[in-house]
Amino acid sequence: MVKKIILIAIGGIILLASLFFAISAYFNYSEHYEKVCVASHQLYQRNRITEEDLKMIEVPKEYLGSDVYYRKEDVLGKYIRLSYSLAKGSLFYKGALEEDIKDLANTLLRKGEVNYDLYASEVKINSGGLSVDMYVDLYLTINNNNDKPLSDLLIKDCRITGLYDSQGKRIMNYDNETKAYIVTLAIQEEQVNILNKALMVGNISAIVNSETYDIDRYSVLNAQAEIIEYVQ
Repeated sequence: MVKKIILIAIGGIILLASLFFAISAYFNYSEHYEKVCVASHQLYQRNRITEEDLKMIEVPKEYLGSDVYYRKEDVLGKYIRLSYSLAKGSLFYKGALEEDIKDLANTLLRKGEVNYDLYASEVKINSGGLSVDMYVDLYLTINNNNDKPLSDLLIKDCRITGLYDSQGKRIMNYDNETKAYIVTLAIQEEQVNILNKALMVGNISAIVNSETYDIDRYSVLNAQAEIIEYVQ
């Protein structure tokens, strides 16, 4: 009976010791490690950081400095600087990221697209209700001296990639006061010459249609337009 009590006591002591060391190890680990976000895969210049680009891990605090973003809230929405890239598992260093980039419109282009600037002083456009990623249709009106004016849809689904004021400064989405002087549109490269000619022979109107908030569309030339012969 005494042996049994001794064995139970020894077992209890071992259990308490194990629990003590486990708790001590936990607190020691917690004090020396920090939960931070790292790149979930290779990230290249001008990559806009989203949730899919992040992974949370714990690393020794000694690895971290004031030049590192710890929280994902500090990283989401920022861009990788030009000439920088982050390898999979890399920490997000402040020097490698930026938020308000001058060439944002260029980062929104897809393969085969170019940015084309429309000046509010040269075209008919209500820039007050526009924002980046909306779509507009471009109509061409030609005043024919020998006949009545001709007007038709020229290019459909031009995506807005930037809005700028009279000084060429980008207008942020939360800025509801500044009037857009330049509206930058993403169009197909082969449509540039057509739009250039259209501005010379007639008047361009940018119209918002009912599908303005749709996604993943490309600008399309209306090859059947009545006025197409004047711009080819």
